[in-house]
This record gives sequence, C-alpha cells and structure tokens, in this order.
Amino acid sequence: MKLSGGDRARQNVSAPKGRKTRPTAAKVREAMFAVLGRRVHGARVLDLFAGSGALGFEAISRGAASVVFVDKDGAAAFAIRRNALRLIEDEDRWRILPMQATRALRTLRGTFDVILIDPPYDRGAAEELALLMQRGLLAADGIAVVEHRSKEALALPTSMKLIKTSKYRDTSLTFAGVRTERELQTGERSADDGRPRSPRS
Repeated sequence: MKLSGGDRARQNVSAPKGRKTRPTAAKVREAMFAVLGRRVHGARVLDLFAGSGALGFEAISRGAASVVFVDKDGAAAFAIRRNALRLIEDEDRWRILPMQATRALRTLRGTFDVILIDPPYDRGAAEELALLMQRGLLAADGIAVVEHRSKEALALPTSMKLIKTSKYRDTSLTFAGVRTERELQTGERSADDGRPRSPRS
C-alpha cells in the first residue's frame, strides 16, 4: 500500500501477514481524507482497528499532530511499529495500544479531534461508538469516521449526529460528530442527514 497524500505521499505502508487485516482501498482512503480536509491539520487522531496503520499514517502525512493506533492482533501491532519507525521521525507523535478496541477506549484519556474506525465488517462498531461517547473521547467539534458495508446502515448513538455518508461500491464511510446540548434538547438532526427535523419548541 502507498500513502495517497501529504508529505509522505507515495511512501509504502507494509500490511501484517495473514488474512486478519482488510486494508482500506486506496480510493476509499483518498475519499475519506478529501472529506476530512483541513480538519486533520494539527489534529489528535485515534485509529481503531488499525491493521497496518494506513489510516493513521495517512493522517500524519496530511498534518495530524499525533496518532494513537489500536489493534489487538500481534502481527498488526508489529507492522504498525515497523511502519511508524520509518514514516514518523518524532516518536512522541505516535503510540500503539495492542489491545481490544473497547479496552483501549476505557484506558484512554483526553479527547481526539479525529477518530477513524475500521472494524471487521461482520461485527460493526456500535459498542465502540457508544463507549467513546460515554467516555467523552470525541472532541466537541471533532469527527468520527466509520467504514462499513454499504448494504448495512450504521446506527449512531443518540449523542452523535450524522454529518455525511459517502458510498464507494460495497464500502460506505459514515462521518459523525457530537450533538450540541441544544440539538439533544430539541431533537434536532444534522442538516446534512436528509431526515426531517423535529419541530422547534
């Protein structure tokens, strides 16, 4: 795999051996970061179900301040470390948590500006989304991106609002943010989600 943009564009990212990892296709990665745009600059990024770490490295290449990679698979953690040592000069800008995503979410402190979630398609990310919101890990103006099958709608916690959904054949990307207190109180939805708003009080 090669990074698609930023100051590390065209650099190779090695994937872990075996079939446990499903790398995000290059076109989908490019589309994801086209939507994220300048949100990535200076961002604190969390890469859940990181695999090779390609999404996190893409973020670093495009100006992210730091990235935390999470993957429970030993081969994935090894591949991420090997890639990071080659692609990120400052070791203070990255960290690897070799553990289950839910355990990592219970361990982490502070907030993240961008959270990238690419779970196995057969399990989804409902538990992780609920937990990261309960733990307050997504910044108030932050954005979470979930990769999932296009034929399966992604259910968001009530504390999250849909920002955008993009479809690329069998793969979809759902972008979501934190509902404001006013949105929670009035039941308002994002203007981008295509669904009707609740009447104003």
